[in-house]
Parts: sequence; C-alpha cells; structure tokens
Amino acid sequence: MRGVGFDGDELADGKRLAEDLDIDSTELVEIVVALEQHFDITVDADAEGGFTTVGDLVGCVGRLLSAGSAARG
Repeated sequence: MRGVGFDGDELADGKRLAEDLDIDSTELVEIVVALEQHFDITVDADAEGGFTTVGDLVGCVGRLLSAGSAARG
C-alpha cells in the first residue's frame, strides 16, 4: 500500500492493524478515506470499529466492490 509507509510483505491479511502495524484510530480513518477515494466506495462508519486486521479491510473493500458491480450489472 503506497503512501502509508508499509511494503507488501508487511500487509499480510492476518496482520493486526494496531498491535502489529501500530496504526492508531486517526491513521485508520485516513486509510479508510484513501481506500474510499481510490475505489470510489463508501465504507459504513460503524464498520471502521470492526477492522482489526488487514484482512478485515481487504474483505470490506472486496464486498463493496462486488456489491457495486452487481448493482451496475
């Protein structure tokens, strides 16, 4: 993920955002906003509290992209 100071090897699905990557709540919001802008999606604000791992973020983005494709389909 460019722009946040991590390389691909550090961002394995099981990596915990706070404990392993030292991402605080403010940084998480910044990451979510960047993902929203990059993928033209909207992440439910309530969902942000449920992001514990990199995989949680990836899964959320994947679901939103799939839902968007189905809606346009």
